[in-house]
Amino acid sequence: MLNGYERATKEIVPAVRLLIARELKEKYRMKETEIANRLGVAQAAVSKYLSGKYSDRIEELVSRIKKGEIDGSIGSIAAGKEGAVNMCICTVCKAMNEFGCQFSHAGKV
Repeated sequence: MLNGYERATKEIVPAVRLLIARELKEKYRMKETEIANRLGVAQAAVSKYLSGKYSDRIEELVSRIKKGEIDGSIGSIAAGKEGAVNMCICTVCKAMNEFGCQFSHAGKV
């Protein structure tokens, strides 16, 4: 069983990135390279997010994350605002905080 930090990094962060990538692709019509730049990941990772080649656990988490939890950040992410992706991830982690994450900074900026 994963501890809180491991679960956040191996499951929640990819789930949030997947949602952000989908939203940037659909709403802002960004290319994979632009999305990768915003997320701070390789283009291959974005391709993996958008093609659905993630585990069932990631997809389960995606379905549990309320769209509103990322909606407030998506415009800032699309605009390339520094720290917006991390803030979005922290907001979702805080909302899903079943494991007592000690690293959450959501709401402190």
